[in-house]
Amino acid sequence: MNQKKMLPLAVLAAVVLVLAAALALLQRGGEPEQTGIPLCDFSADAIGRLTYSGENTNVTLFKGEEGGWMLESDPTLPLEQQSVQSLLEDVAGLTADRLLQGDELAAIPARSDTPLMEFSIVSGAQTRTLTVDQANDVADIYYVYDEEGTAYTVPQTELAGLCKTPRELYAAQRLTEQTIDEVATLQVGGLQFVQSDGIWTLADDPEYPLDQSAVKRMANTLCGVQTEWSITTPEADSAYGLDTPDVTVTAVFTDGASLTVRWGALTPGDESLCYLASSAAPTVVYEADADYKSVFAVTRESLYDETATAETAEEEDTIIAEHPVGGRDDYADTAGGES
Repeated sequence: MNQKKMLPLAVLAAVVLVLAAALALLQRGGEPEQTGIPLCDFSADAIGRLTYSGENTNVTLFKGEEGGWMLESDPTLPLEQQSVQSLLEDVAGLTADRLLQGDELAAIPARSDTPLMEFSIVSGAQTRTLTVDQANDVADIYYVYDEEGTAYTVPQTELAGLCKTPRELYAAQRLTEQTIDEVATLQVGGLQFVQSDGIWTLADDPEYPLDQSAVKRMANTLCGVQTEWSITTPEADSAYGLDTPDVTVTAVFTDGASLTVRWGALTPGDESLCYLASSAAPTVVYEADADYKSVFAVTRESLYDETATAETAEEEDTIIAEHPVGGRDDYADTAGGES
């Protein structure tokens, strides 16, 4: 009789335990459990210096006095700060699957004299060093050692893409913040264009039927150029074809400011880029998309449009011409664009 009375109480107690466990899970907010062994003791914001090598690059980044990140080998090179911050967060968040000890440690290959990657992470007076020694491609892991020689296994995906080159961290530069609406005159080789109320004319022949969209494309391109690289300590202009540029373009803006850009040779090994020099940064040579230069491959004849009138002129916002109006090397010359 007493056993029959105790049975419902036992069932009730079990239900209470289940409900308590469920309540505990709800109070945790469903947060996922932390997995992996942290390899870095510092947060991204606490890191003041990062050096890494591997994948054919060797880079040292440091935080400047004003908080911006710079490249030690070229402190004047503009870096995309958000890209650097993302890299720091990835490095600070590195985790290992396992810490190897005893028989496991004895079973892995001996440390190599030529590690695949090395990371030195500095925060204040503390330094964390991680050496990516060898890969186990069957298990998709790397064997990684810290500065004390402790060995870990780290998924290869954790370290993929961490050795970023300076080009991958580069901040594209604009040649000017002015827009096409602020361009008063545009000189392309020997051709000078004047803008009035959004309509372009030739300075020496205002009645010439001018292809409005082609001129607008050139003005938009000059205002919209974004560079792919900055050479902060360039050689002589002749090294980049800038002593005899393919075309020189000058814009005078409504506020009286001006911008002159010289377009030089294609870059060796990558003909999708070309060199340019800007009066806004006379000590720097840039690399930019070669299609920008193609937009200025025009002559007086190629800009002729017998249907062009003020009423039919259309807005043209395109920066790069898919099909430039001139030939690839057909630039307006200094004699007025006669070919």
